[in-house]
Amino acid sequence: MQKNKRFALIASLFTLIGLPIIFLTVSLYTGVWRFFIYSIAPALTAGLTGLIFTMQEIRKDKRVA
Repeated sequence: MQKNKRFALIASLFTLIGLPIIFLTVSLYTGVWRFFIYSIAPALTAGLTGLIFTMQEIRKDKRVA
């Protein structure tokens, strides 16, 4: 896997998993759960979109190689 695809995979996984965890800790600290609730949809949208495109590119490289 090339470095740019590895970085894309790490970035999409961080967006999918890391950002909701960050907003969960902020919500636990402040007690305002809107931070967490409003971060779920954008994180899922961006994370899953990036993950799907990245996995498609990785599969294309495996077929060609």
